[in-house]
Amino acid sequence: AYQLGLLIFLLKQAPLMFGCEDGSRHHFTIIFNAFVFCQVFNEFNAREIGDVFDPFKKLRTSPMFVAVIIFTVIAQWVIVEYGGDFTQTYPLNWDEWEITFMLGAMSIPVGYLMRLIPIDEDPDSYAGIGETMPPKKPTSSFGMLSLLIPVAAAGYQMYKEADGEGLL
Repeated sequence: AYQLGLLIFLLKQAPLMFGCEDGSRHHFTIIFNAFVFCQVFNEFNAREIGDVFDPFKKLRTSPMFVAVIIFTVIAQWVIVEYGGDFTQTYPLNWDEWEITFMLGAMSIPVGYLMRLIPIDEDPDSYAGIGETMPPKKPTSSFGMLSLLIPVAAAGYQMYKEADGEGLL
């Protein structure tokens, strides 16, 4: 839901936010870059299933995962900066890279918040491993608070920027 909402928001508001022409290569490259970074950060969220949330756990013991992430980011940079007519992309400036990266990174706290939504599932539906599942660990309220602060700050910043540009 976050990714879909973000992409719709960028489809409608990116020309005003980034000063590009609506429907231009520049506009669609911004959307594409945000989409790819959402996918990259969602890969971290997908490393654990269930109620467990530690997306950066054991990265040192997952060299293939790290290699895939590094390859994806480098390939994205090459595609955007040098793809041109072949990939129908437009080179982005540093601020656009930073903003689309941060918008994608918001997938991490969204993944955490989604794990806080209680869902009743049948343990037998886990491919026969229901009895071997570890007990659910209690969630730290400090961990939740530490993730909500950047989410609130980013939302406030986006609101102020939209309000300052007359979008609201």
